[in-house]
Amino acid sequence: MKGFIAHSKASKEVLKIATLSASLRVNCLIFGPKAVGKSHLAKVIAPDAKAYSALDLQEQIRAKAVDLNTVNEVIILDIHKIDAVGQIVEFLENSNIKVVATATKDKDIYSKYFQAKIEVLPLKDRLEDVEYLKQEYIKEAKRVFLIDEEISQDIECDLSNNAISLKKSIFRSILFDSLTKSDIANILENYLQKEIKSSSYKELLPIFEVPLLKAAQKEYKSQLQMAKHLEINRNTLRKKMIENEIN
Repeated sequence: MKGFIAHSKASKEVLKIATLSASLRVNCLIFGPKAVGKSHLAKVIAPDAKAYSALDLQEQIRAKAVDLNTVNEVIILDIHKIDAVGQIVEFLENSNIKVVATATKDKDIYSKYFQAKIEVLPLKDRLEDVEYLKQEYIKEAKRVFLIDEEISQDIECDLSNNAISLKKSIFRSILFDSLTKSDIANILENYLQKEIKSSSYKELLPIFEVPLLKAAQKEYKSQLQMAKHLEINRNTLRKKMIENEIN
């Protein structure tokens, strides 16, 4: 997957602004939460520019170890991680170099150094982009896990950390669906072999019991139905739910 994903209205507008900024000789700040495509958008503005992490570039400039004589544009990633923002931007401007930087948040101090600012929204506000990314990650997971058959689209997508958590949730779901009982048993056996030397039976029991109770809670909803289908005394079930802090 390459480039900035722009299927939602918000992303299309952002891409339009970035494309315009590419033709202007102005410094540009792209800000938004982690894993929303800021570095990809920076490449739209400065496609031929070398990307530096802000910390690395700061050290290289201080050590005079960076050669910028033939550079017209520079991309600085995570500029919020350094304090000497003005020092670096002014150094680059004095070398007649256009600066495109990414940050998690906008700050008042940035207004002095960046004439253009572009905000990239989290994925929860760009659901058309999420659907595209979901399909791309499903294709990637099928290649990684060597799966030929169709994959269920009923995947609970985690957007808490944007593209990072989205990809993890999709890969995890597809991997788990491909596991057999034997696979799961082998995974548990290998895990327990490592843990059993330092843990007692009682300490290890929740590894089996908690997932079983949570799965039953999702499936049967009420404790009455859970007790019935698990064939366990309702008071015993209630006690186990309390002990394992399952609400």
